[in-house]
Amino acid sequence: MFLNKTRIMSLATIFLLTSCMSTSKYDSPAEPENKTVKESVSKEKSTVVVSTLKAQLAEQKAENKKLKLQLKSKKSAQPDQQVKILNEKTILGNAEWAYITASKKNLKARIDSGAATSSINAVNLKQFERDGKKWVRFNLTHDKKSKEQIIEAKIVRISKIIQSSKPGVKTERPVVKLHIRIGDIAGYTEFTLTNRLHMEYPVLIGRTFLKDVALVDVSQDYIHPKYQAKSKK
Repeated sequence: MFLNKTRIMSLATIFLLTSCMSTSKYDSPAEPENKTVKESVSKEKSTVVVSTLKAQLAEQKAENKKLKLQLKSKKSAQPDQQVKILNEKTILGNAEWAYITASKKNLKARIDSGAATSSINAVNLKQFERDGKKWVRFNLTHDKKSKEQIIEAKIVRISKIIQSSKPGVKTERPVVKLHIRIGDIAGYTEFTLTNRLHMEYPVLIGRTFLKDVALVDVSQDYIHPKYQAKSKK
């Protein structure tokens, strides 16, 4: 009886071991199979990402091509079709015609955003008093062959300038306010009076006049025509 029980237990043990081995044998391939599924999903995601990037690049190229065509179209525009206003600011070229109201003439002006104050050609300066204020009388003519044009203006301040050719030596120059018009910009601005006969431009326009109202396109000249004052009837 004891032997039969022992035999039965041995057989049961062998059966259990065999079942475990069988289960392990068929369950082991599951891990590689899961890995294969993960790799497949990863490849699909990569394919989607690449396709999306390609589509975005193609869209960007199309947009760049469109912008290039627009720029090319603007560059080939005729002078009367040029953009003169940008972001509510007047676009000025490297040089423009400046109408000086006191002289009733258009003079060539260099637009220089690097200079703080504007300056204008003035020779034969003579200071005098009028109603207790300091005034100055000067000749605005830039062409030596032309008739002298005398302008009188009140001095608003005296500018002290150190000459680079004479270190330590200060030169005093009167500053006046004159009414000027360039394109659709008009108003009073300060001018330092100085001899500019040796320069191409009798007028130089600085930042004080340009601030908040104008932008400078150095690649262009004379974007705006000469101002024509209306004749009084």
